[in-house]
Amino acid sequence: MIKLIDKDFKLFSDFKNYCKNDSFGTRIYSHFLCYGYEFDFAQFYVQISDNRVVCSVCNLESDFVVCACDNTDFEELSAFLDFQKKRSVTFDIRYEKYINIESKTRCYGDILTYKNGAVSELDFELVTPEPKEYHSLLLTCESDDFSVPDYMHFLSDVSRRQMRELCNIKGIYADNTLASCAMTVSYTDFSVILGAVATHPEHRKHGYAGCIVSSLAQEYCSSVPVYIYTTIEKNTRFYEKLGFVLSGRWTKFIMED
Repeated sequence: MIKLIDKDFKLFSDFKNYCKNDSFGTRIYSHFLCYGYEFDFAQFYVQISDNRVVCSVCNLESDFVVCACDNTDFEELSAFLDFQKKRSVTFDIRYEKYINIESKTRCYGDILTYKNGAVSELDFELVTPEPKEYHSLLLTCESDDFSVPDYMHFLSDVSRRQMRELCNIKGIYADNTLASCAMTVSYTDFSVILGAVATHPEHRKHGYAGCIVSSLAQEYCSSVPVYIYTTIEKNTRFYEKLGFVLSGRWTKFIMED
């Protein structure tokens, strides 16, 4: 049975405990901490079997994230997802053959977990930039593999998460310009996902991004797992040099352009 999480939902602790299973659960529960069940554009669901949560799902503005497991009823899950209005569905590649929904295209990437590494010894001052500066920097790095939301959506999401202490942004300035930045794109008390890593094309090859990512990873790694997602092989190699190790793969089914 797939159940919507609303004000009458009684299994919050089971939902949280299930989401601790992997990085997909981290993404879902972080969104829940940010938005809860108060907004029409954010819905959260669990699949229950034998009084246990066996799957969790987040729908944020028609982009779905699924945290499945071997006990998930994939026939029911596929029927549920097929019924939804959706732009994309992201989940662990291990379950690709079990989730039967149509898509225009599919993309893939790696999941890495921070294991070891030292913070860069380069003498860079890390600061917290304003969201507008960060968004402008992200736009300089936009590509087929790295899309950037419009500014108002970005500002609304980042501001809300900052107010709830769910977002940690670090950047480096060079020549009075925000040269590089990264952030915790998902934050819970049981794991963290880093992302939105960007360096201005004119300030690359100075070690800025490595310094920021390493610093953020070191900040959390002693208490919780720290993940990062990549889309292309060279990014995976870059993060491996910083102390991350390959721990899984993700796939995204894309329904709309």
